[in-house]
Amino acid sequence: RQCASYILSAVSSPTDLHIVEAAHPRAAKMEDILLAEPRLLNGCHCNVEDRSVTYQVKNALELASQSDQEEIIIICGSVFLMAEAREALGFDEPRDSKY
Repeated sequence: RQCASYILSAVSSPTDLHIVEAAHPRAAKMEDILLAEPRLLNGCHCNVEDRSVTYQVKNALELASQSDQEEIIIICGSVFLMAEAREALGFDEPRDSKY
């Protein structure tokens, strides 16, 4: 709950936020994030049909490209979420194995 409050204090509106669910068993569920901070229910971007980081990164990039203003996209989260975000952005990361 505190994390969401901190983030909301840094943005002008919940409509500036994209909520995701990392593909990791210990990751917070999207519903839990939304219930922990009810102000997020007022317009944040989320998709319960496609909770992926990739979907929301691409959605954020699309919305930013349509804006008349210069937009900055900030992605924050766990190392698992960041790995998914970097992959969605096209970074080809070296890997120790295929698994």
